[in-house]
Amino acid sequence: MWIYLLKFSACLAILLLFYKLALEKVHIHHFKRYYLLSAFIISLSIPLITFTQYVTATVEPLLITEYIGQTSGNPIENKTNLAQILPIILWGIYTLGVLIFALKFLKNLRALIKNIKNNPKLKSGHIHHVLLHELIAPHTFFSYIFFNKTNYESQKIPQEVFWHEETHANQKHSLDILLFELIQIVFWFHPLIYWAKHLAKLNHEFLADQAVLNRGTSVPNYQNLVLAFSSNAVTSPLANAIHYSSIKKRIVIMKTQTSKRVIWLKSLLLIPLMALLLYSFSTKEVLEVQKIENSTIERGNPQETIIEDIEQEIINDLKNQNIPTQKISIAINKKGQLLVNADLVKIEDLKSHLLKYNQGLTKEQREQSVRAVISVEKETPANIIKQVDAILMDYGVATIDIQGPTKSPKQVGATKTEIKEFNTLAKKYNAQPKETRVIPLNDLKTLETTYGRMSNEQKQQALPFPECAPPPAPVPPVKPIEEDDISSPTLKNSTNQKLQAIKEPLVYYGKLYNLPQPPPQPNPNPVIYIKELAEKGATFYMGPHQYKTDEVIELVKKSEDPNIDVSNYPIVRLGGC
Repeated sequence: MWIYLLKFSACLAILLLFYKLALEKVHIHHFKRYYLLSAFIISLSIPLITFTQYVTATVEPLLITEYIGQTSGNPIENKTNLAQILPIILWGIYTLGVLIFALKFLKNLRALIKNIKNNPKLKSGHIHHVLLHELIAPHTFFSYIFFNKTNYESQKIPQEVFWHEETHANQKHSLDILLFELIQIVFWFHPLIYWAKHLAKLNHEFLADQAVLNRGTSVPNYQNLVLAFSSNAVTSPLANAIHYSSIKKRIVIMKTQTSKRVIWLKSLLLIPLMALLLYSFSTKEVLEVQKIENSTIERGNPQETIIEDIEQEIINDLKNQNIPTQKISIAINKKGQLLVNADLVKIEDLKSHLLKYNQGLTKEQREQSVRAVISVEKETPANIIKQVDAILMDYGVATIDIQGPTKSPKQVGATKTEIKEFNTLAKKYNAQPKETRVIPLNDLKTLETTYGRMSNEQKQQALPFPECAPPPAPVPPVKPIEEDDISSPTLKNSTNQKLQAIKEPLVYYGKLYNLPQPPPQPNPNPVIYIKELAEKGATFYMGPHQYKTDEVIELVKKSEDPNIDVSNYPIVRLGGC
């Protein structure tokens, strides 16, 4: 709030200074009228404009340690009490000021309406002349012009005064004054509001003076007339009066003339001025987005182990302080709909809905213990993400984790290092004749794994996969060999020993192959299934990394929905862990 008020004040001050220095004496009074009205809208709007830049979040484990520390209880309580009382005091003072200025406005408005109802009126076209017994200077409120009855009936009021006040009525200057009065009620504490209202009322007099002079009135005679009415007669603050202050400035403006070239040059200066205001006082927001890819998470990373240990220490510390940890999950689909902890919530109701959680915690405690996770889809509107992020920050959370859509390894593609290793192996084995080509099992696994992760474009750019020659045609079935009834002279007890036929594994091109065994049938219990696969000699991979059986079992136990792929058995790939 304070930052917004400072930016609003700076914008308004710059716009009013530009008006005072460059535009006030220029004969473009109609343009200046709308410039002053627009200055408020521009000053209120520019600080609300936000330019968002999305960057990929970089995990900094050491930042988490900033939370860990010891603080004494009494200073926190004192700061909390002061932080709770100060806003109440300030809002109380502000509300009192609003009430005082609103009552003052209503009092002045009631006085004008009372004068209109209780005094004689004469109609001149669409304008009403209200005749008052009080000694007043002529002034206008919408289509009502107030005159002193004695001077009006004795025709002591010059025709130029009628023209002047009729200009106020025809151009509806009272609308501007009412708008400034309402703004003054809201921003009663702001000195620039009073200055802007003064400049606007003075510009109304410029407009009325110009309209009188355009009717052929002599400038010296009209200047003397304005001086004659520069008395201390009473008028309403809500009305336009001919004797409004700055008589000297009005007389100077009547004498000056402005060339069209100067008008164009000063008007064009507004373009760089607006660009400067937009650049200087708009909001720049850098939104960190984390891309989570389930298939490429490496549980063995030492940094992630450190982060998990620190997070566990934080949780334990919070438990020792009897402050419960809480996770708020918000899913946003491409239509901008929110799912907050299984509850469908509208964006406009999110702020009140969050108050249902952690009701026993203060905002300071929520900023230490509550973790928010925002899950988005590829086409989720960016403005919805920004609104949710702002609402969570206002609610008070320790961390906000924005998770993007998950992608499979095929969609992600292989890394440059993996492609380089693949090309090295492919070049090595493609150089060997296909008929005698032998690829060790470890290299074959590397080639198959990397090739399976490559995108179509990467496969076209990489070297060809080194295929091996197909095995020879299967040997025709041979009649089973009966046990030979041949005695072995070299064995003891040769009368009871017989020779048997030995079934040997197949041998192709000098390499020994065992016939592949099919994987065991899937088991609804993933832990038992992993153990069965391990007993059959399976090798476990997550992404490009191989894991031991014990490590895989621990990961599967922690996962809610593990994905066990046995399509390339005995190579087993895991996902969702």
